[in-house]
Amino acid sequence: MGADNIRKGAQARGKTVVRQTGTDQKPLTENIKTAAGALMEYGRGTYAEMLHQQAEASEYVLQDNHFDVVRGGSIKTIPYERVKGVELKGDRAIVILDKGSLTIKPFAHLVAGRARVPIGWSRNGIEVPFELLLEELAARARVEVEES
Repeated sequence: MGADNIRKGAQARGKTVVRQTGTDQKPLTENIKTAAGALMEYGRGTYAEMLHQQAEASEYVLQDNHFDVVRGGSIKTIPYERVKGVELKGDRAIVILDKGSLTIKPFAHLVAGRARVPIGWSRNGIEVPFELLLEELAARARVEVEES
């Protein structure tokens, strides 16, 4: 919840190292310690934000006759017979229901250079690709996953 404040504080500490001039300059070892501390704080802020997003993210639990959408403290149960189709648009899926629709998207991505990969989901304690959730949901609902 305070991830932004932690990161802003770390940025301010990092800037003080760079902006020193004249008589305000500190010894090199103290500057290195300040910069290292700022990096650690920034990392903690980023980690805190990731945990917060994960806590707010939706969870999808596939059952025999229905699937549950768990958001925060609420659980919404949707029978598979209500699912009329699944459309894949990039890394998001739109589950078309008999009345309305539901968007399923990964809660985070791993980024390495130009590659951006959605984080998968946990199935029986094993990490599996995000697309497998969509394929399994579509198979249980007896519909096809359509890419658009």
